[in-house]
Amino acid sequence: MLKMKQLGKVFHTGEVSTHALREVDLHVKEGDFVSVTGPSGSGKTTFLNIAGLLEVASSGEFLLDGDNVNLLSDSQRSKMRNQKIGFIFQGFNLIPELNLFDNVDVPLRYRGFDAKERKRRIEQQLELVGLASRMKHLPSQLSGGQQQRVAIARALATSPRFLLADEPTGNLDSQMAQSVMALLEDINRQGTTIIMVTHDHGLAQRAKRQIFIKDGRVSELTAVEGLHSAGLERVTPLHTHGSADAARQLGV
Repeated sequence: MLKMKQLGKVFHTGEVSTHALREVDLHVKEGDFVSVTGPSGSGKTTFLNIAGLLEVASSGEFLLDGDNVNLLSDSQRSKMRNQKIGFIFQGFNLIPELNLFDNVDVPLRYRGFDAKERKRRIEQQLELVGLASRMKHLPSQLSGGQQQRVAIARALATSPRFLLADEPTGNLDSQMAQSVMALLEDINRQGTTIIMVTHDHGLAQRAKRQIFIKDGRVSELTAVEGLHSAGLERVTPLHTHGSADAARQLGV
């Protein structure tokens, strides 16, 4: 589904070159749930932006469903992003003036679905996240956890192949974070592939696979499904790409 081969990203500012990602090799299969952790400035945001077709790699190869993303034009990448990828953000990014129904409707209108199909999808997704009875409420009338559930419903409304979640529980208390994580696990069990960046190592261990990024290099900590449920606190690295000089990532 998603393959990165020797992928790198370099930002140039004047005469300064910053290596945000270095020689990344990664294969995410359909149905995977991958968590991404790492220190601030390690390259997590750049990794997510490239996976979400928001940025283009400087080197290496990135295949999405067999298509080499690096060879696509901006308009082709935009079309692929809109058709295949759903985004969930830490800040929810709901439109405050719109009720829940209309917030979920935004990407559906952009994709050109007719009114009947949009209504079906909106009601279906709000039911999935447990908020069908509040579809006429404004975001300000909901708790943080409920707003994040609306954001998840919006991301799922277009039936994307996979979800990219950037700190989806970062603005939530621990109880709400657990609730949102349980919802993501349910969505994954239904077949949606998820890549989630998180600072919470407890939540990261609930994913099927754990990716750690440091100095722009990716290590896979474990690919053993359900390891967290066995109560194991230590994991054995499967592969790394060595150490590197500290690389400050722009925009993290």
